[in-house]
Amino acid sequence: MKRARLKLDKDFPIAQVDNRIFGTFIESIRNIVYGSIYAPEHPTADEQGFRKDVLELMKELKTTAIRYPGGNLVSAYHWMDGIGPKENRPVRFEKAWKMIETNQMGIDEYTDWIKKVGAEPVLAVNLGTGTPEEASYEIEYTNMEGGTYFSDLRKQYGHEKPYEIKLWCLGNEMDGTWQMGEKTAAEYGRIAYETAKQMRIVDPNIELVACGSCANDKSHPSFPEWDRIVLEHCYESVDYLSLHRYYNYDPESVKGTMFPSQFTPEDLPYISKDLTQFIDTVCAAADYVKGMKYSDKTINICFDEWGIMSSQTAVAEGLDWSERNPPEKGKRVTEMNLIDAVLFGSLLIAFINKCDRVKIACQSIVIGSVIGVTAEGAFRQSTFYPFMQVATYAKGVALHTALESPNKRTDRFGEQPFIQTAGVYEEESGIVTVFAVNLDLRESVALDCMLQFEHAELFQHIQMHDDQPLAVNTFRNPDRIVPKEITITDELVLPPLSWNVLRYRVKNQPTHEVINE
Repeated sequence: MKRARLKLDKDFPIAQVDNRIFGTFIESIRNIVYGSIYAPEHPTADEQGFRKDVLELMKELKTTAIRYPGGNLVSAYHWMDGIGPKENRPVRFEKAWKMIETNQMGIDEYTDWIKKVGAEPVLAVNLGTGTPEEASYEIEYTNMEGGTYFSDLRKQYGHEKPYEIKLWCLGNEMDGTWQMGEKTAAEYGRIAYETAKQMRIVDPNIELVACGSCANDKSHPSFPEWDRIVLEHCYESVDYLSLHRYYNYDPESVKGTMFPSQFTPEDLPYISKDLTQFIDTVCAAADYVKGMKYSDKTINICFDEWGIMSSQTAVAEGLDWSERNPPEKGKRVTEMNLIDAVLFGSLLIAFINKCDRVKIACQSIVIGSVIGVTAEGAFRQSTFYPFMQVATYAKGVALHTALESPNKRTDRFGEQPFIQTAGVYEEESGIVTVFAVNLDLRESVALDCMLQFEHAELFQHIQMHDDQPLAVNTFRNPDRIVPKEITITDELVLPPLSWNVLRYRVKNQPTHEVINE
């Protein structure tokens, strides 16, 4: 059996893990909002029409921030359509997804729902067909105490206290040809600057996210010049740059989509490296502008859309609703298998290892890809567990990993290490948690962990693995792929295609101060 060696030292911290890395994203497409979150006719619906079964799983997931309402939808969405008496709200043809938007769930309903989840709101404003003035009115509605037209309108509609929403996205994927109101980098940089100016006049304490590159794919030519040009216009006005990336390892399943897959199942060990290089490149562009402007400010990353496009999809035609979760007849639906879950975990590991610059991340889209929803009930997809475990245990300071991993020849990217790890030290509890994936399709690996603490005792090993990597969870069989407690022995083994959480008790030692630029 091949071996890997991991060394973690408390004296070599990366940064404090920002809690908002465990964010998610919802958008009113398919049945994600209407039918899964808001469904007044559903047997589990509460007094506001929110499905309790989905709400309970969202709370269990421990997501910390939820981005809304888009996504592509926001670039032609006008927030004032979604406030006031529901019977008076306009029904719109939503051009991004070519769907009907009833506006029955707007800012007020979203804010009420997110409070029930226990997460922080993240709102995106329309900078496609919208204006800076419209965005300033929106923040007046949500954040001002009262005494103005829009703040008093919020009170009139039943919400006396302001929502105090602090994190705002200035548009969405404005470099995409598919976007309503697509802009050049210079056009977007200028409108982002002006919007930030007007929004901060209303509330100086907000944080703002400018649109960065929505992909690093070779077929997307604006990367990374877009990021540099945008920041040259609005560097001092924003706090974060957003990145988006979706990964898939089955070229056949994504034919005809915007970005055809460049990966195969044999390329799994490379995918998180691609994500890391994307982050590093955009940070380099941001730091170039920082130097050019002689600025003391560092722009960090809000990776506010990321996810796995599963190779396992089904078509709703002729399938049992309760088994396959079709949103409507004839539509493609997703079932997340073990491969998806392990790859998903490797991306979470990458975010932890880049937490000095990645401060916010929103998994997309949580309803469907992490929580499966049917007419009968909701269930945990295979991807639910890595996310929930990272959100639960990745509290504290991320440590630099000195990892020696065996390599595997990939189809397209040469030799790559197929063991990937991240380590987080929580000083208060005196626990180090190691997250580890084995991305090899066939080989088990023995992992030697050397923790540079006075004492280290492995007291828990949680593992997700199955002999059938294409197995999935469904509403009828919700526990097909679940993590299990592994008996601790003298040898720590990571099976092929496995997600692992290793928890160590260490003596409480003060960490060195983490200094972020």
